[in-house]
Amino acid sequence: MASSSDSESSKPADAPARPPSRDFLAHLEAYLARRDGVDKLLKISRYSARLALAAGPPLPPAAAARLKSFESSVGLSRKAFRLGKFVQSLNALRAHPHPPPALAILACGGEGVYYFLEQFVWLAKAGLLPAHLLPRLQRLSAWAELLGYVGSIAIKLEEVARIESSVKKRLAEGSGEESEAVRTMRGKLLLKRMSVVQDVADAVMALGDVTDGKGLLGSSTLMASAGLLSALISTHKNWNSC
Repeated sequence: MASSSDSESSKPADAPARPPSRDFLAHLEAYLARRDGVDKLLKISRYSARLALAAGPPLPPAAAARLKSFESSVGLSRKAFRLGKFVQSLNALRAHPHPPPALAILACGGEGVYYFLEQFVWLAKAGLLPAHLLPRLQRLSAWAELLGYVGSIAIKLEEVARIESSVKKRLAEGSGEESEAVRTMRGKLLLKRMSVVQDVADAVMALGDVTDGKGLLGSSTLMASAGLLSALISTHKNWNSC
């Protein structure tokens, strides 16, 4: 027997409740309080500037030089946000059952080594470490980043396949497309697919670093577009999660 509250409700039983609206400035404050929030805004700024230099209309030499200087400065500033971030990757690896799966070791291990080495890249670029160490540190960092993304993409593709299978199972059991369970899984599937696209874009940039920008990977427009796409997806995810 339906309760009085059910009978009085004008919404279908399976309609998801709308989250309460949140003040924009309070949401923005929470977003900017995160390390990743500020980092991704800097990433958008950097790759927007790089894309403007690569694909935009020709700029006067003085303006182009200022924009290039801004892009380089933002790139160096972003490295400071990676201090200690390798601990996050270590904890992600520890969260897996022992022994962790090979793909988890590749994804978390590669990412952790990348963030660890990036600390020394930053110190070398800032002038505290000898400059002759920089090329080797950058090469090792790029390889670690690339391997980490290979593992991450493989894991996320498996997760996408599992969610797709769950959606098909729900639909086969009679759940409609508008049911709360199916809509929730569809939302998770969209976010996971976006995360795969983000990782692929970042992997393309890492591959460009590993190969010293040879061939198509030497295209400044392609690299800037990949960086901007990754930054926008990450910003969207971080905004919705805070």
